[in-house]
Amino acid sequence: MIPENIKESFISYLKHNAHRITNERFLILDSALNIKGHFDADELYLQMKNDYINVSRATVYKTLELMSECHILTKHNFKGDRTRYETKIGRNPHYHIICVTCNKITEFEYPMIEKIQNKIGKDNNLKIVDHTFQVFAKCENSDECVNNKNTN
Repeated sequence: MIPENIKESFISYLKHNAHRITNERFLILDSALNIKGHFDADELYLQMKNDYINVSRATVYKTLELMSECHILTKHNFKGDRTRYETKIGRNPHYHIICVTCNKITEFEYPMIEKIQNKIGKDNNLKIVDHTFQVFAKCENSDECVNNKNTN
């Protein structure tokens, strides 16, 4: 079930930007908010299809973009070929370490990053409006690397 304040925010965004308000978009919103962790549009589409929710792949892609624009989802590109999303709802600011071998994503919180970015903004007479922080690494033991994408 979609929290009422999120639904109202999404409706307001759609109206303000002259987008259609459709049942399919709310089905996608609900499904996306129920996914834990990071996902891409095709994963969400297949999950919905497996749950017998009938929406087009194009509508999933477009609605995820709209949800990102109105700050319901965060959109990431982790040096891969697919855009990944995660919900912003109820989340503390956090950052990502991505294994370049197996693509495992590890999240971490470090409030000092917020303080540093705000100081840099202030020192340069800038107001920070958004940021991202991603670290790319390799698992220490590549033989035990989760979901190792190398076939060697």
